[in-house]
Amino acid sequence: MGKVFGALSLIFGIFGLFGWLIFAMLPIVLPYSGFYLPGAAVVLGIIGIIADDSKGMAIAGLILGIIGIIIVIMLPFLLVFLFFLPFL
Repeated sequence: MGKVFGALSLIFGIFGLFGWLIFAMLPIVLPYSGFYLPGAAVVLGIIGIIADDSKGMAIAGLILGIIGIIIVIMLPFLLVFLFFLPFL
């Protein structure tokens, strides 16, 4: 199939890594929207590893997608910690 899934995974992984900055501002309009782009990067990365000839971009997109999901999950805990740190 070429490099289509790997390239898409890498693009979604890059945008998903920083997508929480954009989409976190819209929790009422788009609930759980911080998971859309990194989730797509993970799915397309897995498909790219299986189907594509060149697996480098697919692996990079998969890793960036996983890091993006971890950031979205850990961000509220980090914000609460930083907010309550001066009161400790």
